[in-house]
Amino acid sequence: MRILLAEDDLDVLDVTTYALRKYGHEVVSVTDGAVALQRWETERADLVLLDVNLPGVDGLELCREIRQRSTTPIIMVTAMGDEEYVVRGFEAGADDYLIKPISYKELAMRINAVAWRHGVGRSTPGESASVTVAGISVDLSNFEVRVNNEPVRMTRLETRILYFLVSNAGRVLPTDRLIELVWEYDGGDAFTLKTHISHIRQKLGINKGEPGYISSAPHIGYRLETVSKPIAGPSSLAAA
Repeated sequence: MRILLAEDDLDVLDVTTYALRKYGHEVVSVTDGAVALQRWETERADLVLLDVNLPGVDGLELCREIRQRSTTPIIMVTAMGDEEYVVRGFEAGADDYLIKPISYKELAMRINAVAWRHGVGRSTPGESASVTVAGISVDLSNFEVRVNNEPVRMTRLETRILYFLVSNAGRVLPTDRLIELVWEYDGGDAFTLKTHISHIRQKLGINKGEPGYISSAPHIGYRLETVSKPIAGPSSLAAA
């Protein structure tokens, strides 16, 4: 998910950007309200995080401006916790209003919840949710998987895991983020995910180095490869 983050405190901006990227989001960071509006117009952000105290255009006015022109999800994240400001935030069109300090895990959950209500970055059975990359097709609506148009039997949980990997093909999806997407904060852990990934690899039958193979980035996450990756053999090692 692409998130526009507007925060005037550089330290908070840096730490929040780092945390959101760890959760698998793409973050556009700005410190000025007027610049934030410009970037919102050009970056096509899926969700906006706004502080109230922004130079140029304050967060409430920025929220109002965005809401008049789109339904982009907006979350206010600010130290302004007086009831007056909370009310004004919602009146301006915010979908949620969080008072600092806030844990980044809670922020990630709030982002997912707001995104879910807007249908951003999430799909559920019954909705159109079909993706195809590197010959792998996943239809989450019917929990169907095909490889080169041949059906592959997978459990519902395996199908969900594969769906999010295919949807993010070519880039590493952090383990924590994948667990949150698949298990929705209840029941998943890194070991369980690793076990399911192993089963999915076996069922897909795609060799390491080929497009569609699920590779692991140690201590980071998993990536569904979109291009062929050369495998180092004895000859290449000797040449090195």
